[in-house]
Amino acid sequence: MADDKGKDWRTASTRRPAAFGVARSEPDPLEPPTMSRSRVQIAGSYAPGVLMTWEGGKGICRSVPLANEAKDLKPTTIALIFENLRDSVTNWRDRAIKALPDALPELVLDTPFRDSKTGEARVERTHFQMTSPDKVGYVPYPLLYRCGICGSTREFGSVGDQARQPLPRKCNGHEARWTQIDVLYVHWSGDIEPLSPFNYNFDPQTGGTRQIRMCTCGSASFRLRNDAPVFSEWRYVCEGCGETRPLKKANPEVLSRLQIQQNDGGRTFQWIEVNMLPVSYRANSTFYVQRTSFIVFEDSAVVELMTPTRRDALVTRLAQIHDIPFSEPSDDEIRDRVEADPARAGEWREYETYLDMARKAEEGGRAEAARRHRDNAHDQREGWFADGVVERGRLGSPAVLQAIAIREAWTRRYDPIRLTIQHDAFVREHIEQAMTVHAAVDVMNPDIALTDVVNDPARQAKYQDTVGSLLRHIGVKRLVLVRGLPICEFSFGYTRVSATPIYKREHNGNSVDMPVRLKAFDPLPIADNKRPIYVTQQLNEALYFKLDEDRVLRWLAANQIVDVPGDHVGRAYLERYDDFGPFLEVFKDREGMGGYPRTLPAYVYLLLHTLSHQMMHSLADTSGVDRDGIGEHIFPADLSFVIYRKGMTPDLGNISAMWRNYAEAFLKRALDPRTLRCGSGSLCDARGGACPACVMVSEVSCIASNLLLSRAVLKGGKGPEWEPKSAPNLIGFFDSSLA
Repeated sequence: MADDKGKDWRTASTRRPAAFGVARSEPDPLEPPTMSRSRVQIAGSYAPGVLMTWEGGKGICRSVPLANEAKDLKPTTIALIFENLRDSVTNWRDRAIKALPDALPELVLDTPFRDSKTGEARVERTHFQMTSPDKVGYVPYPLLYRCGICGSTREFGSVGDQARQPLPRKCNGHEARWTQIDVLYVHWSGDIEPLSPFNYNFDPQTGGTRQIRMCTCGSASFRLRNDAPVFSEWRYVCEGCGETRPLKKANPEVLSRLQIQQNDGGRTFQWIEVNMLPVSYRANSTFYVQRTSFIVFEDSAVVELMTPTRRDALVTRLAQIHDIPFSEPSDDEIRDRVEADPARAGEWREYETYLDMARKAEEGGRAEAARRHRDNAHDQREGWFADGVVERGRLGSPAVLQAIAIREAWTRRYDPIRLTIQHDAFVREHIEQAMTVHAAVDVMNPDIALTDVVNDPARQAKYQDTVGSLLRHIGVKRLVLVRGLPICEFSFGYTRVSATPIYKREHNGNSVDMPVRLKAFDPLPIADNKRPIYVTQQLNEALYFKLDEDRVLRWLAANQIVDVPGDHVGRAYLERYDDFGPFLEVFKDREGMGGYPRTLPAYVYLLLHTLSHQMMHSLADTSGVDRDGIGEHIFPADLSFVIYRKGMTPDLGNISAMWRNYAEAFLKRALDPRTLRCGSGSLCDARGGACPACVMVSEVSCIASNLLLSRAVLKGGKGPEWEPKSAPNLIGFFDSSLA
C-alpha cells in the first residue's frame, strides 16, 4: 500500500480527518478563518491538529496550519533545529523498535520522518518550512451531528458537503436540535475519525479498506443512544430495523497494513491493534504536541566541525581546548610551502589580506565582518592542508583521534566531542562577549544590577568572602549569571493517545504494547506541501557552573575510579568515553546485578548531572521558577553545566531577583543535609540511587531521563546499582576531606 500523501484542509477526496472542504483540482485560494493567540500557544496548545471549542458558539473545531514563513532565523539556528529534529526522530524510532521489533516502520514514523524504502529515520530540509507561530486557522470538526430530541445522527464528508446540504430544520417529524457529537475515535497511529456507526472492512481485491455505509437491512440512518455514563455502554440503533451496534471502528490504514502483512506470511495481528478508542475531544489524549529546545550559538563551528569534511579542523580545535599536544607547522613553514608551489602563487598574500581585514573589522567594532574574513582565511588554510600542499600537524593523543573516527555512531545527546565544541562557543559568546555588554556577570565580581554591595567596599568584601566560601564547599570554581541566554524552542509534530513511543493498551487483564506514530503537522497550503516547524526564540536567564578540576580529581581518586589522571580531566574524558547509548541501558537498575566498572566518564557525568539537579531544586525553591520550567545542559569534558529558565513566556528576571535577595540561601540549600536525604524514607538511601522525592526532576526537564543520577555522589553512601556489589561506598563530593 502506498504511503499516504498529505492533504490540506481544503481537500475532500476521502472521508479521512485531514479531508476538509470541497474536492477540487486546485486549492481554494481563500484561507480558513484565523485566530489570535500568543506565539507560545500556537506552537503548543493550538498547534495544527488539536481539537478545541471555539468561542462564540461556533462549536468544535480543529486547527489547521497557515503559511507564515519565519524569515529571521540565522543559518546556524536552522542547522541546529534540524540536528535536534533528527535526534528526536531517531530516538523515537529507536525506543519504539526496541520495545516492538516487529512494528511496521510506517506505524512508528510519519512519512516526512522516515525513508520510504528502508523505514529508517530520515529528515530532509526540503520537506519542512520554518514557520512563525503568529497565526493558525480553524475549521469545524467533527462534521457529525446528533439531534438532542430523538438521537438521530447526520454526518458530512466535508465542509462543502454541509454547505450544499445543510442540516434539516425538521428531524423525524419534530423540530431538530442539532449538536456536534463531542466524542471521537482516536488511534495511537495519530488518526482521528468522527464517532459514526460505519466501520471498515479489508478489501482483498484492492488491498485497501472500504467503509460499510448501511445496516444489513439496507438503512443508512442511525440513532446514537448515549445516556449511559461510560462509552462502553453507548450504542448506535438502526432506524430501519432497530439493530444495535457498540462503539467499534477499525483504523482503516492500520487494518490495511496489518492485514497485508499477515496475508504475506507475517505475524497474525490482534483486533485490539486496529480498533480505535472512543475519547472525548476535550481529553488530553487526543493531542500531544512534540517539541524540543536548545541553546542558540552564533558560531557556525558548532555544526560545521561535526561534519566529516571538517575533521582536521575539529582535531585542531580539540587540541586547543584541552591542551592536547599538537605539532602544527609554523606560519613560516606554511608560507614557504605555499610560495614554493607555482600553482599557489599569490595565495599566501590573499591569506594575509583576509587576516588584516579581520583585524581592521574588529578594531572598527564590526564583529560579523571580522568573522567572515577569518572564515575566508581559515578556508584557504584548510585548503592547503586538504590538497597536500602543507602537511598537517599530528595530535599527541591516538585515543582522541580514535574517538573522532567513531563518534558518528555515538548518541548525539551525550557525545562529549560535540559538547566540548558547544562549550567553547558558549563561553565565548554567552559569557566572555556577554560580559562586555553586561549581559553576563561573574557572581564573585557582581555589578550594581546584581547586588548593591558594590557601592560599599566593606560589604563587598564580606559578600565575596561568604559567596566564595560557599562555592568552595560546593566545589564550584566559577558561577556566572547569564542575563540573556538565547533559547530556541520548536514544535514539529504530534501524537495521539500517548506522548511516548509506546502505548500500553489494557485488554482482558493483559497489557499489550502498541507503537505510537510520530506525526508531522498537516501540510502547509503552499505548492510543495511542506510541513511546518513552529519556531520561537527568547532570551532567558541562566546560571553557568564550572567545577574545580582539582576537587574533581581528588573525588575521583577517593572513589577508586579506574586510572585517574594527574590533570586534564577533559582530555581523559574524551580518550576514555564509551558511548552511553540512547537509553543509558547500562545505567538502569539491575536489581543488584550490575557490573559496570567505575570509569571516569560515567562518574564525571554522574557527578555533574546530580549536582545540576541539586541546583535546579535549589533554584526552584528560592526563585519561584517552577521545576518543570528549568532546563539543564551538561558539558562533561569541561566539568560544567548550565541550568536555565526554558519557558517562552516573558522572563521576569526571577533568577536575578533570587540572587539579589537569596544568594546565600540558594547556595546553602544545595549543601543542607536535609536536601541530601531522601524524602521517601530509607529505601532510596539503601539503593544508592535517586527518586522523585529527592533529586529527580520531571522527564521533560531532565536531559538524561533521570538516569546517571545518585545523591550518594554528593553526600556519600552506597554506590549506584549498575556497578558491582563488591564496590565500596562512595565518598561524597561535599565531603569536607575533599574541600
